Amino acid sequence: MDVLLGIIGSLLPLTLIGAIGYTVYRSARARYARAGRGVIDLAADGGRAIPVIAAFIGIRGLPWWFAVASNNAAPSLVILPSGVRYRVIKLRERPFSDIERIDVRTAWATVNIEMRFRGEALTLMANVGTRELARATLDLLPATIALTPRARATLAGGEPRDDAPSTK
Repeated sequence: MDVLLGIIGSLLPLTLIGAIGYTVYRSARARYARAGRGVIDLAADGGRAIPVIAAFIGIRGLPWWFAVASNNAAPSLVILPSGVRYRVIKLRERPFSDIERIDVRTAWATVNIEMRFRGEALTLMANVGTRELARATLDLLPATIALTPRARATLAGGEPRDDAPSTK
């Protein structure tokens, strides 16, 4: 009996860890599938809801892949007629005039749109998953927003090269 309880006691934590891992995997797979379809939905307030896999808050001046906060459970990015609404930690809304520049960064299985805001040390990065969705998202933004060479290449249908110089 003690051996049976010992086996059950050893397997129970592994089973729980496996169940949690499977749930996280299924959730991530669903987000990647939604982003892969590239369907930009119309939000109730007239904005365009971009399917985001994950959202991050970075710090200006640090490497783009360094984040101080992330959300891969319920991230959001909505392009409104007057600005952007996004969620990393909490829901925030910014007018287009607050956006200093937009960059596109790619790495294995990620395509991140980075927004740098005027007068702030923090940046927003949204992983949209595909270049096509990044291109469609950039196309929704006003032409007055400054784009880096990588973002311009993405908008033009090319491949953003991470060795291209970035405007700071």
